[in-house]
Amino acid sequence: MKLKSILGTAATAAVLAGASLGANAATGTIYAPPAGASFADLEVGSIYIATLSDLVGSFFGASSVAYGPIILTLGSVTFTSGTVGTLGTDLDASAAGFSFKNVAVGNYIVKASGYVTGGQLPGVSLVAANYTVTPVPEPESYALLLAGLGLVGTIARRRMKASAEA
Repeated sequence: MKLKSILGTAATAAVLAGASLGANAATGTIYAPPAGASFADLEVGSIYIATLSDLVGSFFGASSVAYGPIILTLGSVTFTSGTVGTLGTDLDASAAGFSFKNVAVGNYIVKASGYVTGGQLPGVSLVAANYTVTPVPEPESYALLLAGLGLVGTIARRRMKASAEA
């Protein structure tokens, strides 16, 4: 019975150690262009990466703003390009998305380009980006995981052998 408990604990630890811990966040800015205006390299915000990570996200424009029961339409934002610091441009035109692998530690300025049309509040729009940062496990993490599993297996085997001899 103790063997099942030990192996169950080891399996749970292995799953938790192998799981990637992601951080979701958003960054944005209020933009006040004239009606039908285009914008280029508008600073949307910044993304801080604390450890080697994968970065996936997308640009978006809020469609409305509410003041109590009153809902007003904002300018419709269409994105033509976007950059994330020195990582460059990786914009999927259909989804206004970006995806970068193995991003180094640092602070990255997010910029967007596109145009704004219409809206009940002339010249007011919200340009933003949401993103997910997922740490990339280092090889040392997997080595420690395997060493730990081996140690748990060795202990379990010795206990089974000792109980069989008794």
